[in-house]
Amino acid sequence: MASKKYAESINQFSQTMKTLIFGENNARLDYLIEQFYRLNHERRSFIIVSSLVLAILSFVGLVCLYFLGLYSLQSKLSSAYTNSNALREIKSAYISVQTKYEEITGNISSANSSLNLVSIVDQKAKDLGIQVSGFPSKPTITKFPNQNPLAENFQKESIDFKLSNISLKKMMEFINGLEQLPNKLKVTKYRLISITDAKLYFEVLLTVEALIPNDKENK
Repeated sequence: MASKKYAESINQFSQTMKTLIFGENNARLDYLIEQFYRLNHERRSFIIVSSLVLAILSFVGLVCLYFLGLYSLQSKLSSAYTNSNALREIKSAYISVQTKYEEITGNISSANSSLNLVSIVDQKAKDLGIQVSGFPSKPTITKFPNQNPLAENFQKESIDFKLSNISLKKMMEFINGLEQLPNKLKVTKYRLISITDAKLYFEVLLTVEALIPNDKENK
């Protein structure tokens, strides 16, 4: 029923437009035809040729617009395809980095879930025959800023201590030994505080940091 009314409305509109353009019973059209045939041969030929030229130009214009639209569409599709490929490459790289990050953080969480930083540092010093002292009664715990990606899972644990009567070579051996442990310790500060008379051995203040799981303090 609705479609029938719609068809009737369309038909009524088309009839109205036809009447508006051509007049009642095509009176305007008949008048134009009559006036056309009253023109001399040259004018009629001019009108016919002009109409043909206008029709051809209109057709050419429409064809040009069509191909311009087609070219624009192809360009957009090509750009979308390129962007899609770039997105897939970025996604693959992101997944690879994310997987590596999760692997590293998982290993650190496992290694440092029951970390005793003082004990590890003290044992490494004993293994190398180094005099170490000045350990704090408890490590310093520092939280990461919220915007840091490590903040969700980790916090920093650090200790300050002193190495006595140590050569530069031995100190570097000690630092490298700590940083190569599975616990991923990091020496963040060191400061020479005195030099022996022989100028070959030093007293050094060090700060060592480690990442620990956020729930370590509750264990």
